[in-house]
Amino acid sequence: MKKFLSLLVLTVCLCVSAKAQVFIINDNVLNGRMSEIRTTVLDSLTNEPVAYASVYVTPSKDTTITNFTLTDDKGVAKLDEVPYGSYVFHVEMMGYVPYVKERYFRNEVVDLGTIKMKVDEHFLEAAKVSAVGNPIVVKKDTVEFNASSFRVGANAMLKDLLMRMPGMEITEDGKVRFNGQEIDKLTVGGRTFFFNDQSTALNNLPAAVVDKIRVIDRESESTRASGLQDGSREKVLDVALKKEYEKGWFGNVGLKGGTTLGDKNPEELRDDRGFLYSGNVLVSAYNEKDQVTVIGNVQNVDDSGVIVVFSSGGDDDYTTSADQGLVTADQLAFNVNTSRIKDVETTVGANAKYSDAVTGSRVNRTTYLNDGSMSTSSEDHGRQFANSATANVELQKEKGKVWFHLRPSFRYSKADTYRNGSSETFREGAVVNSSDNATRTLSGEKQTDLDADVTIRDLWGKEKRNLRLACWTNYIKGTGFSDESSVLTLADGKDSRTLHFDNTQVSSVLDGVLQYTEPLGEKWTLTGTADLYWIRQDNNRLASDQMGQNEYYTSLVHSSAAQQEYTLTAQYKFSSDSWLTIGGDVIGTLNETHSKTFGVETVTGKGEWNWFVAPRIRFQHGKGNDRLNFSFYGYGHQPSPSRMQPVLNISNPTRVSLGNLFLKPYSELYYYGNWTRNNREKFSTLMLQFHGETYFSPIIQAQWYDKDGVLYSIPVNARKPRFVERLYLDYTTPLDEKKIWSLSLGGNISYSSAVSYQATTVLPGLEKDTFDYSAFMADFWGPDGERFYNGDSHFGESLTHTFVPNVRASIKYNRERFSFSFGGAAQAYIARYSLNPTANLNTRNTSVNARGSYTTKHEFEFNTDMSYVFYNGYAEGYGQPEWQWNGEIDKSVGPFVLSVKLHDILNQTRNLTHTVTANYEEDSYRLVMGRYVLFGVKWNFGKMNAAHSQRAQSLAWDMIF
Repeated sequence: MKKFLSLLVLTVCLCVSAKAQVFIINDNVLNGRMSEIRTTVLDSLTNEPVAYASVYVTPSKDTTITNFTLTDDKGVAKLDEVPYGSYVFHVEMMGYVPYVKERYFRNEVVDLGTIKMKVDEHFLEAAKVSAVGNPIVVKKDTVEFNASSFRVGANAMLKDLLMRMPGMEITEDGKVRFNGQEIDKLTVGGRTFFFNDQSTALNNLPAAVVDKIRVIDRESESTRASGLQDGSREKVLDVALKKEYEKGWFGNVGLKGGTTLGDKNPEELRDDRGFLYSGNVLVSAYNEKDQVTVIGNVQNVDDSGVIVVFSSGGDDDYTTSADQGLVTADQLAFNVNTSRIKDVETTVGANAKYSDAVTGSRVNRTTYLNDGSMSTSSEDHGRQFANSATANVELQKEKGKVWFHLRPSFRYSKADTYRNGSSETFREGAVVNSSDNATRTLSGEKQTDLDADVTIRDLWGKEKRNLRLACWTNYIKGTGFSDESSVLTLADGKDSRTLHFDNTQVSSVLDGVLQYTEPLGEKWTLTGTADLYWIRQDNNRLASDQMGQNEYYTSLVHSSAAQQEYTLTAQYKFSSDSWLTIGGDVIGTLNETHSKTFGVETVTGKGEWNWFVAPRIRFQHGKGNDRLNFSFYGYGHQPSPSRMQPVLNISNPTRVSLGNLFLKPYSELYYYGNWTRNNREKFSTLMLQFHGETYFSPIIQAQWYDKDGVLYSIPVNARKPRFVERLYLDYTTPLDEKKIWSLSLGGNISYSSAVSYQATTVLPGLEKDTFDYSAFMADFWGPDGERFYNGDSHFGESLTHTFVPNVRASIKYNRERFSFSFGGAAQAYIARYSLNPTANLNTRNTSVNARGSYTTKHEFEFNTDMSYVFYNGYAEGYGQPEWQWNGEIDKSVGPFVLSVKLHDILNQTRNLTHTVTANYEEDSYRLVMGRYVLFGVKWNFGKMNAAHSQRAQSLAWDMIF
């Protein structure tokens, strides 16, 4: 009867709401023999309370938790109704050595007094971040950010968190850069996450689930397989989830709606689309072996940041969000990762996107000539409907004696683009021409890839004797058409024309690599590599007009290219953290092109191999808190088929271009240096980085104007090299012992030299109806380019040197409920133009900014950011100063987050771009959304991993709500 009664009472207790503790009832409960256990938990060094530490007891001969609670903000804990008996008493808190002591409780009130928790030195050595948090830690080749040190709102996504971290930036096309270098791969918990689509993770992964952000500068896959540094590195941004999210599942559903509040003034390039919406859903499930994530997005305002990127169809360039304008977009994607196959990690992903983008721009360009300058004012409006689908599979094994990677992928895209533009060109204030043009382009592309490699390690029982085979194959087929109509108004009349083009592009690539590594004693390792590359491209444009097929604008270009690269390197290992790799590359390129236009076939580059030698150096040294790296190596590049099309492109009749069949491959030397120092005692970090490129025979533009102010251009190889150098410096340090105040200083300077060729006088224009490519090139180019490079065709070389210094500073104040930052930045753009040294090409941007966040005791969260930007040196009508002010209010109600967001409250934000090249400077404004308001609700759900037991998790939820 007594056991039955105990069972009955236990059942009733489990069916009612839990109190502030968890307990299990036994026979002693019925007899009233209970203890109340009290204690206060303090830090042994600071004597400050340790809040939210886990306090619980287990029977001496059992592991079941019978009573559990958490310390309050004063470190006080109380366990009620602990039946008399022998127990093991536990106090646990991350970052401290667990307190464990066996006790026998037989009094009604047991006061254990003060328990002082000792810091877990082993934990700190492994994590390098304490609860108060060193915000940045350098560990060998990894820079680690503690997410808790960078406060963001309840609605924040991963991109919002990254933008609070020093050195981080998000590019217009949705990629992450750290200290000026683009992140190659984004992973979650070390696992592949949506492959190369970084924007999907940035705009959908909640910041609240993130524990650490790690930027890992690691060796390439071939280096990891062979053990020899090959001079190639990859930057990986790894998102480490909080412990409670590493198992179980979680997700969120969000919906926002609102309206634009801007002025209906088309001259200001602000969109007033009225009703706005943004919605997202994320569901993610994790365990030790599997990771599954499903994402969906819809929007007509760039609030969730869905980025759709499509190929522009020629020069391996891609549109950016600035080109895409204001996007209405949908997205559905999933990512599955599993390690259930022994030693093999498998990832499968698919991503489907749709976008409807509206664009607009206003541009002023000034071109400096020997006899004066030309200026052009233009406006452009367009719209693009586009969709894409990608599917990827990855299998990788990096354990044992056989390593391999296998990555097949498929991509489909389709875009329908409409564009209308107008322009006026002036010389000394007088109009010399004007134009109106319209283009409609429909393009589709299918692409398949297979990337595979296998490494056999420790051949014939010899450690570090490795053989690696790798291959990459790619096939692209693109089809579509375009309709172009234009009206060019000159002093002597108008020229109107309409053309239709049917376009086909087919590309096939095959690349194979063989690498052998041989150890020579304990310190030396020798590696030889052979890389053979082949590509074939067919690029056909069939032109027609109202009279039928137009031979003058029809082109058939068939090109094939090959490259041989042979590398020999030797590596000397000073220690486990210091080594030197030296060697060199011999690279040969062949680019053979067959073209046919107006019935005339031209063959260039047949059997002509171009060879160059590039040294290869890699050095790394690490000691204590300092890390030093240096790399130096080279590449070869092929000109794209679109640069070699032997016909006129007159889609914009005031800027006519054509291709050059005589382009040759060009080469690049890349060099990189990095020094980091992390003072773990003061929690300060210093990062210094340098990287640059030197291009030999780079492809640039030769340009000239005719008497009517029409600009013509053709690509050529420059005889002088092009240089691009960048230097970055970042320093962060706390300003007080409690790390409440912190200082961030940063700066960078870049230098570049750009080469172009410009006509030394006004040259005749190209007759659009009788253009003869062969005759033109004989006069312009001559045998092997002699006429052009010797100046016989009246072209001179121009060189522009550009310096861009940038300095910034900010102070941050960070408490639990309030954070504030204030800073400023200044950037100068200093350019010198060799053909006109007196031209004023300099600009300066200066900004001050403030950001604040405050959470009330009722859990209302206020976020705001404001900046003032003023400009100097821009063209008339460009560079007006502007205030940028945004605000957001969030309120958490259980698992729901309610929000109100005001964007561009003062309706002053503009999208200003300044460009200086070797032949012109240009200022532009692009379409922006302007002022708007959004109301939102987000529901967070899931079943996370409990720290101790389901009862403990229930208790934590009860205490929060």
